[in-house]
Amino acid sequence: MSTCVLVETGEEDPVVSVATLVSGLIGDASDKLAAECGALLEAGKFADAMGKIMAHGAKLFADASDKDLEAAVLILGGTAQRLPAADAAACLEKLVAEALSSTERGAMRATLLFQLYNMQADAAARFATLTKILAYVKQAKLGALVDPLARHVEENYTTWNLDAKATRALLRDIFTMLSETHGAVDPNGVAATRVLELRLKYLNTFAAGEALDAAGEEVATAAVVSFIQAKDMMFRCDILGYPAVQALKATKSAPVLELLSTLLTADGVDAFAAFAKKNGALFKQLGLDEVECAGKMKLLALCGLAESAVGSGGQVTYAQVAAALSCGEGEVEGWIVRAIGARLVEAKMDQVRGVAVVTRVTHRVFGEQQWKDLAASVESWRENLAGVGQAIAKSVATGNATLTKEAVAV
Repeated sequence: MSTCVLVETGEEDPVVSVATLVSGLIGDASDKLAAECGALLEAGKFADAMGKIMAHGAKLFADASDKDLEAAVLILGGTAQRLPAADAAACLEKLVAEALSSTERGAMRATLLFQLYNMQADAAARFATLTKILAYVKQAKLGALVDPLARHVEENYTTWNLDAKATRALLRDIFTMLSETHGAVDPNGVAATRVLELRLKYLNTFAAGEALDAAGEEVATAAVVSFIQAKDMMFRCDILGYPAVQALKATKSAPVLELLSTLLTADGVDAFAAFAKKNGALFKQLGLDEVECAGKMKLLALCGLAESAVGSGGQVTYAQVAAALSCGEGEVEGWIVRAIGARLVEAKMDQVRGVAVVTRVTHRVFGEQQWKDLAASVESWRENLAGVGQAIAKSVATGNATLTKEAVAV
């Protein structure tokens, strides 16, 4: 590797400095390249000068030191930005193409690609470069760059005015790379959570009634499986509300939707047992533990029972719980404790009377009916607050600062 060092003196044109560097790398002792580039620059022909330099781009990217290579790219790219848009784009594209030409020094090339990406003013060109960076990072096996690249995509993809097809392709590339980088991970870990979130963003590009293609079916199925595997599944999202998940009904993966619906909407464990009997092979096929799913079904059935009880005093008997969970009454308290520990319900148990009083429950689904119930509760609170305000105003008007219990009763 050459020991040439790119040093800007303040007197020589920076582009000529790059040409001088390249001259050293190619063994041009006469500095003919630098002289020719200098003449072209004096004539205002930067694109031609860059063309001469980039004719030896492979040597520059292969043999220049990291410091010199980065400086050269910044000088050439920065100078190109002063040109008319079309000329600037063409010059930057030459630099991008050369950076992509080899996976040798992959990390350095990827760094330069990110810098060139940031130099591009045209949104379409930036996106085109980003897709090339994604492919390059995968090809060069630069696993350390996958996480920051994924975060950049997550934070910015909605601003790139992509259509649904392009958005899906981009998100699919990102969560596939994350999955491959992290390998088999804890379904409740940070990496698995990020992949699920990206899959859900992918699924969110499907409109109601839109059919799934093969890729969409695969992603929807994977998202459902990840959701079911998560210990905190009830706090992830209202997955049944995604049109793409509902669209599984019209695919060969319909049993996956049926399993999810059974877990989230069935009234008791009997429905799950019937599903498992009919689709026993499905659990192994999806990589799910049938026994673990059955345990989740018991907790979710308890949530369903608690939901119906909250609106009528919140009291459920141990016998009701035992029936819903298909378990003995001696096991009821254990399941209630597990539900409380999982933050699915808040309840107090009365062992003497054999009842549990539920004060709060996490809804298994949050659809149209739940929104209506929430709206009714909010309206009731508004009316109550209005009553309190009127009582206070009346007190102030009459000079009676004491608000009786009856005046503010709601």
